[in-house]
Parts: sequence; structure tokens; C-alpha cells
Amino acid sequence: MLAIALLWSCKSSSNAISTEKEEDDKKTVVVASVSNLAAGETDKKNELKITWNNPTATVSVMISYTEEGTDEEHTVTPHIRTEGENRSSYVLKLPRYATYKIAAVAMDNYGRKSESLTVTATPAKEDAPRSYEIIGDKLPIADPYVLYHEGRYYAYGTRINGFEIYISEDLKHWKRSTNLALSPENSWGTRWYWAPEVYYVASKNRFYMFYSVDEHICVASSNRPEGPFIQQEKTPIVSEKAIDTHLYIDEDGTPYLYYVRFTGGNVIWVAEMNDDLRTIKTETLTKCISAEEPWERKQGTIAEGPSVIKHGNMYYLMYSANHFESQDYAVGYATSNSPKGPWKKYNGNPILRRDKPAASGLVGTGHGAPFITADGSYNYIYHAHANMNSIGPRTSYINDMTISEDGVIRISGEAINPVLVK
Repeated sequence: MLAIALLWSCKSSSNAISTEKEEDDKKTVVVASVSNLAAGETDKKNELKITWNNPTATVSVMISYTEEGTDEEHTVTPHIRTEGENRSSYVLKLPRYATYKIAAVAMDNYGRKSESLTVTATPAKEDAPRSYEIIGDKLPIADPYVLYHEGRYYAYGTRINGFEIYISEDLKHWKRSTNLALSPENSWGTRWYWAPEVYYVASKNRFYMFYSVDEHICVASSNRPEGPFIQQEKTPIVSEKAIDTHLYIDEDGTPYLYYVRFTGGNVIWVAEMNDDLRTIKTETLTKCISAEEPWERKQGTIAEGPSVIKHGNMYYLMYSANHFESQDYAVGYATSNSPKGPWKKYNGNPILRRDKPAASGLVGTGHGAPFITADGSYNYIYHAHANMNSIGPRTSYINDMTISEDGVIRISGEAINPVLVK
């Protein structure tokens, strides 16, 4: 028994020595550092492209940065996987323009780290000018509408059966998506797809497209501004003929739908919507605007294309008047203390027409919509005739829009003539 005990004691002692030796071996393993670390500007402001060579057995690299003049180090997480590549890269988005010290640390499969390798670099202060291949000198839509969402502008309008989607970052250059925002198979109706407007409704975390088809008004929805938009219930919002929808959600959360009814010409009405944003409360239908003044009746008895915004305590209802085929198609507005009216027309109407400076010689200017830009200001998009001798194809233009201290809307400035790019 004594011999067995001595033998066990010797084995235990041997195992302890072995384990300690393995731990010592791990501690003495040297993880090689990355090499050829470099950092350079990208074409975006406050960005650096980091590149480096990976040593053998490295599985990830930890990138960190410290702004010059500070001691606070920021680490990029998760770490950058090397995926067996000899050379790796990473685009580092920085909080502001400054000079930074960039550090890279290699890690092996055991989590052991190399020594840090550093490089100092400064990103570009402004975005580099982009180059575009222009494939069309017009934005070829009528009844246009623009949604600004998460750094991009999305334009929708009348052109084909269904609705296309055009995307821009600067309002000048627009790229047409290869997919339709709304296709006929996803909607009620088969013809006369007109005047789409798209809204992001935060309370539902969803995008809603209101539009006209076959002289009826419909709504479809999507989880993306590009679509595809799908009409869940393939039936119009109301059974009667109607066109030109516009959704306005008031500060108390009440949704209102403005649209054109054919009640003695084209007349703008409003009704409260139910929470489903698919149906209206018919008992709330209220007349808003009809064509009565001389400038509104040069061709037809038509008031259409409503848009509502609120500034201070005042509601503004912008609209177009005359037949769209008229060279005197024009834009005016009215004001009210309530989204349901009554509405008082501005005595300086129209604010956009072929004889106004903002039109810059264009004719048939109208059926537009105000929209919020990246800097929080308003712009106004609208369509115009092809030229003095031809109505179509109608194309779209963009001007500045302001509301003065005394509450007057002005469409001004030199028009942006959008172009299509590849």
C-alpha cells in the first residue's frame, strides 16, 4: 500500500509540473503584430479606410481610435474577423473632423493579443464631389411627390401603369429603381395610375402610399420606402369616383384624408380617417376648396392636388387650379385654424404660374407638393409641360419654399432641373 501511495504521489506531482509547463508555454507564446497598417481618406467626410496585413494564425483584429489631444480610446466592436485573408480592410466612421491615432491589435484563436501597431491620420472634412453618368435630362414624372427618409429622397409620380421610384441624395441626380414601388397586380384597378404620395407613419412603423387608379382612391403599404407597396384589401377607400389623395396626421394623432370629389367640377374635400388608414369616417366629410376665382377658372372648374402643412398655429392647404392641360395651370393656397377649415384663400394667389419668377419660363406649372429637406427647410416639387407647344411628356422641377414671418408662403429661387443617372 505504501508503494502504491508513493507511485500515485509521484504521478500527481508529475501532472502538476506538466500543467504548469503548459501554462508557461502559453504565456511565452508571442502573437505576431499586424504589418503595413495604413489609414486614408474615403470620398465621405469623417471616414478613414484602414488596411493592414494579417500575420499567420490571426483570427481577428481589434481596431481602436483616439482623437488627438484626448486620452479616451474608442474600440470598434465586434472585432474584425480576418477570415484567413492575408490583407484586410475596414471603413472607420468617426464622430467628427479631427486627427486620430488608429491602433490595431492582432488576436489568435486563444484570445491572446499582439502588441499594438498605430498610425495617425485625418479624414476628409467634406464629402468629395460625386461623378454621375447622366442618362436623361429630365425627371419624367407628373403629379410628383417627394419623401425624405434617413438621408435619401424618394420621388413618386404619374407616368405608367403602376408607380416607379426615383432615389436621390442631392435632389439634382436621381436614379430610377429597377423595381416598381407599386405594380398593378398589387392594387385595385388596371388603368390611370395617378398622383401617388408616400408617408412614413411612425406609430405603425410602416410606409403608406395613397394614390388614384381608375378615378378611385386607394392605399397600399410597405415596410420600405422603395416598396413593394401592397394593397391589403383590394377595394377603393370610398366607392364614389375620386382622385388626388393627401394624408395629414395632426399633432393630436388624428389622421385626415384630403381628396378631390367631382361635385360640381373638381372640388377638394376632407374627412377624418379611421385608425386603420384604409377607411374614412364618412360623417366627417367637409368641403374645403372649389374653383371660384378668375385665376382658378381659366380652363375648367378645377381645384385639385391638395397638400397640407402646419406652421405655428396655422394650417396651410396648397392646391392647383385650372385643367392640367392649360398653360395657366397654377398653384395657390388657403389658411385655417383647423385641419377641417373653413379655409381662407390667400389674396396674393397664385404663388406659382408661368408668369411668376420661380417658373423660369415653364408653362403648365402645378400639382406639386411641399417636402422637408435634409436641413429642415421646405422645397416644392411640381410638374410642367414639355414646352410651349406640347403638354407631354410632363416633367418635374424643384424650387425653394419658405413661410415668412407674416405667414406668407413663397415659392422662389432658381428651379432645380433634376436629371436621371445610371
